Amino acid sequence: MKFLNITKFLILLFISSYCLADCPLDHLIIGINQDGIEGTEDDRKLFVECSQKYRDSGIIEYSNWFYPLNESIFSSYPYRLGEPGFDAFQNYNTNAGYTYDPNRSLAGQPDTDYRIIIKCLSISPGLRMVHKDYPQFTIDEAGMDFNHSYIHALRSDSHLHMSYQALDGEILYWITFYLYDELADPNNPKDPNHYLPSEPFSFVFNKEPLAGDLVIDEIVNKKDLMELNKYWLKNQSDKRNDYYERADINKDGVVNFTDFAILANNRINSHSLE
Repeated sequence: MKFLNITKFLILLFISSYCLADCPLDHLIIGINQDGIEGTEDDRKLFVECSQKYRDSGIIEYSNWFYPLNESIFSSYPYRLGEPGFDAFQNYNTNAGYTYDPNRSLAGQPDTDYRIIIKCLSISPGLRMVHKDYPQFTIDEAGMDFNHSYIHALRSDSHLHMSYQALDGEILYWITFYLYDELADPNNPKDPNHYLPSEPFSFVFNKEPLAGDLVIDEIVNKKDLMELNKYWLKNQSDKRNDYYERADINKDGVVNFTDFAILANNRINSHSLE
């Protein structure tokens, strides 16, 4: 009897530790109300929380502003990495230290009250993103997408792991996504029951893009200047928003003339490539 009681204690301890522990792999967290203040314009706008983005980018946390791909045993797409994945803020499990945030969680039941689609806007040739768990799918072309809410509802869990696979371990690869609510009415952007699309967000692999290459395509041009303008003089840049998706080029917390000067210099240097 004493042995059984000890066994039960160890099982409960393991379960408790598991519930309290965060996943060691990096994940972007899907939510709304990015500023955490009710009554502001982002209350119903989707976003991804980026605090873990590039966390596991080297031996020291955040040592790179990109993910190095690792050579694998596979002959097909031999360079691979098992992060970042996707998750979502929730309001029911207070032990989920990283994702528990009722102020930023989506309301209702996934795939019933909202349907969050993660759509690929751009992807490098030779790169693919694979979801190896059920349901399996691959993203390897711009325009492809997947229904995060469907998988969330199917598993009763929003935590998704991804595999990023490439043909080369040195050249720059990137993939850019945005989120939208498939149940939202595009003709009624103020619909209180659904969500507005997120801003685009990207992952890069093997090396950093040229500073100022914000719409990642290996060249700095007017598209990047327009992207910089979206964040102009905003001063809440940090890991949570990936420094406004690299618009805060020097990571000093604000997008200003210093960042513009870096972008402008690299635009001149890459002008011959346009």
